[in-house]
Amino acid sequence: MELEPIENAIVIHPHLLQRFMKHGKDYANLLALYSFYIYHAQLQKTNQPLVTDEFTRKGMNWAIDRVKKTKKILKEMKLIEVVQKQKYYYVHLFFIYTKKKIGKILGKSTTSQKHSETEDLSPKKEKPKSEARLKPSVPSVPNIFQKWIEYCDKNGIKYGKSNLTYWEKKLDKRLIIEQQEAIYKAINNKWKDFYLVPLKESKYHKLLGKSLMMERDCDTLLDIGYVNKKYIYQFKNIKVTTAEPPLELFKRCGYDKVEVTTAPMVSVVRDNIMGLIKRF
Repeated sequence: MELEPIENAIVIHPHLLQRFMKHGKDYANLLALYSFYIYHAQLQKTNQPLVTDEFTRKGMNWAIDRVKKTKKILKEMKLIEVVQKQKYYYVHLFFIYTKKKIGKILGKSTTSQKHSETEDLSPKKEKPKSEARLKPSVPSVPNIFQKWIEYCDKNGIKYGKSNLTYWEKKLDKRLIIEQQEAIYKAINNKWKDFYLVPLKESKYHKLLGKSLMMERDCDTLLDIGYVNKKYIYQFKNIKVTTAEPPLELFKRCGYDKVEVTTAPMVSVVRDNIMGLIKRF
């Protein structure tokens, strides 16, 4: 028996599968309906397909109550939202893999995609461990320590070599955003020194090493900066700029790589789920 090549594979991130599993008996329904939405998003070539409840009921061969209940859970998980345009209701999918990303997962080359809002910073050659942390960790963020020195000089605050060593030691291994908050607070209050909370009390330090499940996988957070009312998140493979604060963003999309020991998996739904879709 020969299998046909996989076209428009449905890809589900393992972190998302774990979230589905937490819903117990609703796990299969969530996976089936979410896959159905992705299938029609690919078919309509949009991340906001027109899939009404009645359309879904017929396509999935489900009772309408089952459709509405499962759809409500997906909305509560912030994986989808319903958007009304005139008399029609569309389902907007927040997370959907691009054709290029699917090609990488399947080990196939694909045609180039349009420019993304995220910037790919993947190095061609692996850097030594000593260079793993970028300097500056977040590109485009001004040197905050230099701002502090300029403030001291301008306000006649005397300092020597021991002060510089002490200040640099305090800033060492701290996120750019923590450095910014500490120094700007000291400058605004006209202090002669700046203060950082201990690492164990830091609200940002606990995010280091975590990853984000977005339209592209953001692998391992290295640093966070703040410029022009936007947060700049530096990951191993990518830089993401958004107005969403760190704690909110990681609560919504964050996961720990140690929880997922394999690469993003491919869920090629050729059994029950694709069977349901093909009926329609």
